[in-house]
Amino acid sequence: MARFLTTVDAIGAEQWSEQVSDDWTVRQLVAHVVRGMSVISDYLDAGSPQTGVLLPDASTYFRVALDGEGVHAGIAGRAVAAADGAGDDMSSWARDVAGTAVARVRATGDDEVLVHFAGPLRFIDYLDTRTTELVLHTLDIQLACGLELDVPADALAIVNGVLLALTDRADPVALALALSGRSGPRGTNVLG
Repeated sequence: MARFLTTVDAIGAEQWSEQVSDDWTVRQLVAHVVRGMSVISDYLDAGSPQTGVLLPDASTYFRVALDGEGVHAGIAGRAVAAADGAGDDMSSWARDVAGTAVARVRATGDDEVLVHFAGPLRFIDYLDTRTTELVLHTLDIQLACGLELDVPADALAIVNGVLLALTDRADPVALALALSGRSGPRGTNVLG
């Protein structure tokens, strides 16, 4: 989380409107990440009863959560809305939300069950999904803003474990090219 916050602090005034992808600007992507931190408390406070089979891990969460029709458009829409409502000081907003999220994480047991629309899962597994998004989007922002690519090794270990468990969703040729450092005409995205 600290690396994300220092990355946000390093974004130049003119960079907030830079495109990170076809869908999002830097500002919208930062808002997406901050919103993702804020919903940790929302899910914990919901107190929804556990129904259905417990999702076994973070990769299964991504398989279920990202496969729904229109899910990516919904995520992008919520990011745009969050960016529009965030105010001018994105860094302060990010720090405030992060402080609340960290306090909730520290006060919640790893094995507590959180009920998500994708299904119930242990809190520690949900945190792996948040770590995955936080790390990947921090890298996205660093790339878009020309910053040094810098995220903690322990967080990367979590992310790479989640992503490797999803490699069956990738084009096998694109995956072989990417993992062996070769370039080619194919891209791969195990998250969809």
